[in-house]
Amino acid sequence: MSISKAVILAAGKGKRLGALTADIPKPLVRVAGQPLLHRIIAAFESAGVRSVRIITGYLGERIRQSCGDGADMGVEISYCEQTELNGTGGAILAAADFMDGPVFLSFGDILLHPPEHYARIARLYQDHRPDGVLAANWVPDPCIGGAVYFDEAGRITRMVEKPAPGTSTTNYNQAGCFVFGPELVEALRKTDMSPRGEIELTAGVSALVAAGARILAHPVPDGQWLDIGTPESLARAERALQEDTHGAA
Repeated sequence: MSISKAVILAAGKGKRLGALTADIPKPLVRVAGQPLLHRIIAAFESAGVRSVRIITGYLGERIRQSCGDGADMGVEISYCEQTELNGTGGAILAAADFMDGPVFLSFGDILLHPPEHYARIARLYQDHRPDGVLAANWVPDPCIGGAVYFDEAGRITRMVEKPAPGTSTTNYNQAGCFVFGPELVEALRKTDMSPRGEIELTAGVSALVAAGARILAHPVPDGQWLDIGTPESLARAERALQEDTHGAA
């Protein structure tokens, strides 16, 4: 079964980017001359996705104006609003009606680069038919994200959200790109609010793992995970994409 759908979580403001997101939502911040959201959609299209649901929130109308119906990008785009900013899991629940089979999921401020990663994730799902696929990027310490543990066969054994610095025995972080189906929606509906008052996507995935679901990791090497959440990470992403553009010229 091919993966023809994708959900992109694009409701966030990006407070740490300061004035850059005063009049645009974070996913529309330009990186190497192009809004990151457009780059994510293009990567999905190249992997066989034909229908995209974008979850909007802060300045959602700007995203609708920028992406339209998707005709110019080779996909069909629909939208829904995350009226309550209740976390990444809450955003997935807002798109529950769209998730009637295997669906790509992506945070709107993260890009895997080169874009062939998305096709590789699709092939991993198609070849092995797991219950889900989760991209995991290498970091020195996953304390600021979600630590991902997986065995030699690539099966995820556990996840720890924001572990204390220096306590992880894995160097892999939850990378913000997944393939899941309606089983994740059901898990999230049973997930309690975190201490931050959010429904954490990681908690839903962890519940599936605990229940015996076979979820496979797609490792992403150091330097191939681009995040624009801070001015420093935005600058790194800009350099990486600029270098790639100049190298291809």
